Amino acid sequence: MKPAALFAAFAAALSFGVPAHASTAQCPDPATAPAEIEQTIHDFFAALRTEDKAPFEQLTTSSFYAFDVGQRFPGAALVDAVVGALGKGVEINWNLGPMDTTVRCDVAWSQWENTGSAGTSPDVRPVRWLESAVLLHDGTRWKLDFFHSQRAVGE
Repeated sequence: MKPAALFAAFAAALSFGVPAHASTAQCPDPATAPAEIEQTIHDFFAALRTEDKAPFEQLTTSSFYAFDVGQRFPGAALVDAVVGALGKGVEINWNLGPMDTTVRCDVAWSQWENTGSAGTSPDVRPVRWLESAVLLHDGTRWKLDFFHSQRAVGE
């Protein structure tokens, strides 16, 4: 067999071994990523208040979990906890502060202080939470993969 024919046969054999979907990961635009991440986090908090879990699930990965109030909440279990508390008359008010976000291609992490209030009327008290999230870009949008919240010391 001639060298050119051998090379063609070798190249053809290699092409069958590489999946058609294999490609280099595309990084989202680093100029717009921080604002998109911040909006995703704000949308996440809005979705926590609704019994319809679809918006929450669109904002989180399939492996999402959260650490909050000293517990681990897999998937949309955090929605159940928040909606359940609201249904029992607990008021929860969130005010997300400036976010410190780091982006590395399709992975990002963000930290912020959340100053708000929580409790049942008339005993609603100011609260300050320290929060963070890890987000992944799925090729279309940013999604939370992990969320952590804890009350600040002295709160």
